[in-house]
Amino acid sequence: MKKINNLFLLTVASAGGSGITAVFWFIMAALLVPSEYGEIQYFLSIAAIGSVISLIGTPTVVTVYVSKNYKIESTLYFIVLLVAVISSVIVILLFSRFDVAFLILGLVLNDLALSYLVGKRQYSKYVKYLLVQKLSVVIICLSLFYAIGTIGIIYGLFISYLPFTIIIYKGFKETKINFSELRTRKGFIINNYLINLAGVFRDHVDKLLIGSLLGFSLLGNFALAVQIYAVFMMFPHIVIRYILPDESRGIPNTKLKKLTMLISILISIFGVFVAPQIISLVLPQYTNAIELIQIMSLGVVPATLGMILQTKLLGSEKSKHVLIGRWVAAITMISGILLLGTVYGTIGLAFSFILSSTLFAIYLFVNIYLRTSESNNMPKGVEL
Repeated sequence: MKKINNLFLLTVASAGGSGITAVFWFIMAALLVPSEYGEIQYFLSIAAIGSVISLIGTPTVVTVYVSKNYKIESTLYFIVLLVAVISSVIVILLFSRFDVAFLILGLVLNDLALSYLVGKRQYSKYVKYLLVQKLSVVIICLSLFYAIGTIGIIYGLFISYLPFTIIIYKGFKETKINFSELRTRKGFIINNYLINLAGVFRDHVDKLLIGSLLGFSLLGNFALAVQIYAVFMMFPHIVIRYILPDESRGIPNTKLKKLTMLISILISIFGVFVAPQIISLVLPQYTNAIELIQIMSLGVVPATLGMILQTKLLGSEKSKHVLIGRWVAAITMISGILLLGTVYGTIGLAFSFILSSTLFAIYLFVNIYLRTSESNNMPKGVEL
């Protein structure tokens, strides 16, 4: 019963949070033309890249080690916040954008705090913080947008993350900075850092390339399709957040994983046949995104499988193969944009997106299959 309650809390938080986020960005898409929407997404990607560089792989590291009751929060927080300040200064020097620099700090606070709460299994507190932040985005960002224009959206996002400083402050109070704690765990930390870098290459460098090579208008349509894809991936992400601490304790959750795969298939079908009809009615200025949405919806299934296999490896601190898989996906995505996107436009971008998720899942599946076969001296298949 406790497991069901915890999963329900995470579902409420993630579904509610993702729903609020989706509604907000759909409102912004309706208020802006594709080129304006694309330009905002361009600078949001810069902030996301800066935050991932600063985080040094710590979201997963914090969740795994906090769940195992290792007292390393202060040490990780200190390093991450120091690097985040440096990253923010670099962004100011390169782009003269203080809003983007501040957002880097906000994103770092968000990831550190939420990962800590999940690791501690404090799901009710997780729900409160997440939903307050998401509701703040709508109120603050829309207010600042009407007051000072599109730049107000990014400042509003930064302000919405400030309550997370409470959790970070408590982490500093409860644990001491001790760099020696990281020495025996540096392999896992470094691997997760490189995994996250690969993820940011796939999820955000693509937007920088599209904006630079194909223009902000096409980027606006692509970004909307990605936002809808993110809504489709909402349930798989909820499950992954829930099962990662369990995987760290050796709890497999096999039935839940199989149910998640079934739901991902249904979501893909909805994305191909139903979602485009809704977009054409609600956001007619983004008709170029419809074909993108239909094709990218097919990527929900391999992406979900890849995430499930990833938690199995990360929970046992075997991050090396996840690292390789992430970089395979990132290189595939970037290469696809440069080769397929520049030639075939939106269709090329969509197929690059699917191909990267599929190759990631295949790599992890084969790796786990081989590892399982070797440990049992004969092939017995892969247990999710």
